[in-house]
Amino acid sequence: MKSRLCERLGIEFPLFAFSHCRDVIAEVSKAGGFGVLGATGHTPESLEIELKWLDEHTQGAPYGVDVIVPTSMDAKEGGLTAADIEARVPPEHRAYVNGILAQHGIDTSDLWQNTPRDDFGDNMRAAGAANILAVALAHPQVKMVVNALGVPPPVMFEMARARNVLVGALTGSREHAVKHAEAGVDVLIAAGGEAGGHCGEIA
Repeated sequence: MKSRLCERLGIEFPLFAFSHCRDVIAEVSKAGGFGVLGATGHTPESLEIELKWLDEHTQGAPYGVDVIVPTSMDAKEGGLTAADIEARVPPEHRAYVNGILAQHGIDTSDLWQNTPRDDFGDNMRAAGAANILAVALAHPQVKMVVNALGVPPPVMFEMARARNVLVGALTGSREHAVKHAEAGVDVLIAAGGEAGGHCGEIA
């Protein structure tokens, strides 16, 4: 089952697995496949902790890191903090959600206390993603970086090429594939509903 991609990545067989759980990534990579860790939700500091753990638990096997940088995000300015967004949730909506959860015996006492980090959206822009990629690419076992939504930004190509690391991108349609190929993406990853249903027409 060897392929050119297996040879390029240094893996035994073409089994690829995405997860936000480092344990899953470690087991897939140790077994001869290629685990890919979702990194957008991390700060550079927390990602460093996760990747250091992976380096210590993958027996030298390669793995990848995935970010989300939609093409349209860089054109949009921020301005709303997590607290601003939280304040916009109508009381009626909170009551509705709390009611459904209570019907199923789910504790809602701290549901509205944890808000997203103010900088979470920054990771979905090229500049913020570059901070995440800098951490990832400092780990020699990272052999591929992937953009989950849209054509990878130029900085992703520049940083990956400088380390001889492959660039992948999720594609859910022919149009996506063409745009990725034109941009120079190394690995096209066909994705459909199993990827969150946000990529296109592939089932």
